[in-house]
Amino acid sequence: MDNFLKISKDQFNDDPSTVKFYFELDQRKRSGFVVKKDQKYFVYLNECQHLDVELDWQENDFFEEEKKYIVCATHGAIYEPDSGLCIAGPCQGAYLKKIAYTENDNNIIINLGV
Repeated sequence: MDNFLKISKDQFNDDPSTVKFYFELDQRKRSGFVVKKDQKYFVYLNECQHLDVELDWQENDFFEEEKKYIVCATHGAIYEPDSGLCIAGPCQGAYLKKIAYTENDNNIIINLGV
């Protein structure tokens, strides 16, 4: 049976901003995050494509200073927020792993049955 998680759109204070969430996958605690950018939402597994590390060094801090790109705090890989494409760093050309979701007026509904 699929598991779903609802993230309220009210949790996003700014644009761009992120909301981190936790779930279990293959008996392992994992995290993901929802990005709000230009009034659109994107959901990714919180895992750098270079090493098996979370992207955020500080909890729910995914953007670089100018808030244009997602950055891996471990080694500086730079990802586009809308596509997940790594445009600079050791994993250039790779993509963040997307997590399926739907949305309605109030929520992002994340499908954790990945």
